[in-house]
Amino acid sequence: PCTFNMFPVMGRLKEVVFDDLGTLQDNCTYWKSRIDDRGLHRAGLCCVNFGAVYENCPNLERFMGINVDNVSHKQTFIKWNGRIKKRFYDDYLQQGGSKEMKAWAKTRWFSRRPVFPENIGYDGVVN
Repeated sequence: PCTFNMFPVMGRLKEVVFDDLGTLQDNCTYWKSRIDDRGLHRAGLCCVNFGAVYENCPNLERFMGINVDNVSHKQTFIKWNGRIKKRFYDDYLQQGGSKEMKAWAKTRWFSRRPVFPENIGYDGVVN
């Protein structure tokens, strides 16, 4: 499920919860993840690319237990990403992660704004 790569566009979405990731705790299967770096899931990358919620889910309050509601979407993506990244990094450390932030961001965070497919319509079908 780590490579599902959902891009939510839900203006009223308040919370994202992953119940099944707990059962897959020691088996993160995110693309190109090193075998020795699969003990913790990549919050913000596994299943849902958190970068996709920028401007698409403005009412989101919690994501996988991480409070994200007071980071405004009314700033540039780079500023928003920098502010939100710190919260996900802190969560990583609380789960037992040991990488420094720069190393963590290189393998466990997105650096660019996700590009949405242009040919997918409202109902999820190709236009």
